[in-house]
Amino acid sequence: MNYTRATLLFVSGIISIAALLLMGTERMGYGFLIGYGYTALACGMVGALFTYLKNQKAKKGK
Repeated sequence: MNYTRATLLFVSGIISIAALLLMGTERMGYGFLIGYGYTALACGMVGALFTYLKNQKAKKGK
């Protein structure tokens, strides 16, 4: 994973949660949006952390 993918996941999670808050709980997509939103946020943060640590390890090995 790289920073671009992690950022895209993170931003899509934020957009999904924002759409969830705007639409409300009476919509049919509530479960999908809440599940996808929080999962994408978490995966984006973990992906960015993983990429950062991988780059630090590469720099340390030089």
